[in-house]
Amino acid sequence: MIQLKTVLTLVATAALAACTTLGPNYQAPGANAPAAYRAVAPAAGAELQRDWWLMFGDAQLNALQTQALQASPTLAAAAARIEKARAVYGATRADELPRLDIGANETGLRTSAKSVTTPVLGGQAITFEGWQSTVQANLGWEIDLWGRVKRQAEAAQAQLDASTLDAAAARVALTADVAAAYWQWRALADEGLALQRLRDSRAKAFQVAQTRFDAGSSTQQDLERVRAELASADADVADLPRRQALVVNQIAALTGQAAAELKLQASAQSALTTPPQIRAGLPSELLQRRPDLAQSLAQLHAATAQVGIAEAAFYPSIRLTGSFGYQSKDLSDLVSAPARLYNFGPSISLPIFEGGKNKANLAGAKAQVDESLAAFRGRMLQALREVDDALAELQGRAAVVDAQNRTLASSGQALAVARSRYDKGAVSYLDVTEAERTPLATERALAQLRGAQWAATAQLVKALGGGWSDHKAPANGG
Repeated sequence: MIQLKTVLTLVATAALAACTTLGPNYQAPGANAPAAYRAVAPAAGAELQRDWWLMFGDAQLNALQTQALQASPTLAAAAARIEKARAVYGATRADELPRLDIGANETGLRTSAKSVTTPVLGGQAITFEGWQSTVQANLGWEIDLWGRVKRQAEAAQAQLDASTLDAAAARVALTADVAAAYWQWRALADEGLALQRLRDSRAKAFQVAQTRFDAGSSTQQDLERVRAELASADADVADLPRRQALVVNQIAALTGQAAAELKLQASAQSALTTPPQIRAGLPSELLQRRPDLAQSLAQLHAATAQVGIAEAAFYPSIRLTGSFGYQSKDLSDLVSAPARLYNFGPSISLPIFEGGKNKANLAGAKAQVDESLAAFRGRMLQALREVDDALAELQGRAAVVDAQNRTLASSGQALAVARSRYDKGAVSYLDVTEAERTPLATERALAQLRGAQWAATAQLVKALGGGWSDHKAPANGG
């Protein structure tokens, strides 16, 4: 009874000691975000939702996004990483509980007559031979004196959070990339229409120039200049299918299908116009809007928990072990009181000499915390830059579009004047085609600028986190 009291006292003491958790508790670092972006962010605009692309009302874009979310290998791999992290977390939590297993065996044995431990009676060695049956339950439980097992579970939970956030970040990047590629494809379709009109105008100009040259009213130099302009327009038109094919291939890869299977309908789409404004918010909101920043904090949390695990290695560990069962030479008497056997007691392990291994592990864990903290700060700076870049791109493109629209308006008026004078016989048709040069080239430039504006819109969506949000306060360990 005294021994049992001793063991129970030890268990109670260990249970109280288990309240101690070594290592620093996780504290979310400050973001150190500026009060505002360098570029002037629009105060008003659409608020991004999780399925943000629905705000554009484009059925073809919606279908592509649905396809991408269902078939993307990138998202499938991210989902698998979540399941892997969840399994690791479950296995880690299992270490907090006692382990119990049951075994049974049937053993044939014979003792040696020549062993120094063989009993001798009357000068005759006594040997034993026969079969022995055993049924036994074994129990093992590590008392978490210093919080090592708790820190392991904390680190595993943080890694699970990081995997989940990694999948969210992959979703944001994928949907933004799909939209950017789709809008580029639409911009190329608009540019193709402008290119064809320009090419047709150059062809008419060449016909007029050829007629005038044949009549002797123009020089060879004038003819070759117009011929060169037509050839340049032909080259641009001929190059367009290549550019379109590359974008289609990109869309197909993003949506998890072969390019030959992708069917896009260009005829039903109107020309791209000015993209809607999106509210950028404040830099301090990025922590709640970007899953990659939250993922970086989760990785910092996991690294912080690893410090506690490394510190616990310097302290003794205690395990409670025991077994209970039956052992008998006769199977019929196996489950009986005389055949009982058991053992129970604590075991303690104290590190004395590890050759500096534990110190090295602790130093490595602390260095990992520093690295994770630096990685978070670097990612935060990158996030701020990405938003500023997108805003600057949108503002800069808008200014150029405004200037090109003024160019288009003025050149359109000049073309109207040239056509009026041609109708009155004051100028030749070549003068009309010359007047068409600027507005047609401006239409092509505007198509390219619209594509750049929409691409910058996709960039801004991605930089703002694509509608993901997490307004929960970061959890502290401990």
